Amino acid sequence: MKKAKALVGVLAVAASMWFVSCYNGSLYEEPVKSSPAKPSAGNKGENPACGDPNSFVSKYLTMKEIAAGTFKFKYGADDTAEDVNLPAFKISNIEITQELYEAVMGINPSSHKDGAAEGEVQEKRPVDCVSFYAALVFCNKLSEKEGLTPVYKIGDSTDTGTWGDIPTSDNDTWNAVAEDSSANGFRLPHEKEWMFAALGNNAIVFSGFDERFFSGFAGENEKDKIDDYAWYLTTKEGGDEEKGNSGKTTHQVAKKLPNSNGIYDMTGNLWELCWDYINEAEHKHARHGGGFSQEYLGHYSVSTRWDIPAHEGWGDVGFRIVQKSE
Repeated sequence: MKKAKALVGVLAVAASMWFVSCYNGSLYEEPVKSSPAKPSAGNKGENPACGDPNSFVSKYLTMKEIAAGTFKFKYGADDTAEDVNLPAFKISNIEITQELYEAVMGINPSSHKDGAAEGEVQEKRPVDCVSFYAALVFCNKLSEKEGLTPVYKIGDSTDTGTWGDIPTSDNDTWNAVAEDSSANGFRLPHEKEWMFAALGNNAIVFSGFDERFFSGFAGENEKDKIDDYAWYLTTKEGGDEEKGNSGKTTHQVAKKLPNSNGIYDMTGNLWELCWDYINEAEHKHARHGGGFSQEYLGHYSVSTRWDIPAHEGWGDVGFRIVQKSE
């Protein structure tokens, strides 16, 4: 497995932040190498799941179409960049909210259940404290509500009712979850899909690893412009004890500007779960985007990847969903 260099070893920071206490038998093929990069096309395909305006999902979010394309990717600054070719896919325009999660799962596990900022709606803050295991259940249940084919299987079953209780400790059976690439239901983004969607029009100029690029970055001084796109906080930036706008808490989704793909909060607010392992032996999955309180501005880079155990839900980690393109 490739080295997870970029800040993966900084788990001590995660322990000091808001956290409570994710066999990846993926049937998706690794994207093949291809030639010149082209940007993803934002705002193409505004329809909710299945294009049905009466769908359950359409009450809460929009699935944005991301056009097929190529971008450069590497795990760390010293690695060799590779060209990653991705097929078209859909991704939710917002992080999963507390109201949507509760509507699907019947519970709200968030550590930020009250204290919404003035003018913000509590239920529209992103859900946090959701483990990788719990996110799998959410995706399959949401797929069923939409009449779609669930993506995730444990054994031969997509019926989460047969999986047993969501584990609160590392579980070999749940670690053997597999994806069905033919299914049209919802799932967690793959790491490279997440980065491609977050980069937007910057995908064409991205070098594979660059800490300047947050989601929405347009070439200006990122320290001046990140406020427009992200709820963030840095505690050690440039010698300053504190800089940012989050107030050390989450905020209602879609209150900041979207990136060029029309997607909100891919930088800041909450870290976002991805399908991929960072440490397969310890069943730790990738998370991207940075939460509401980090040490350095570079932690909010699209390039930055940290891990989280599959069974743990942390107060600064949430997720968004992906769906295959029709």
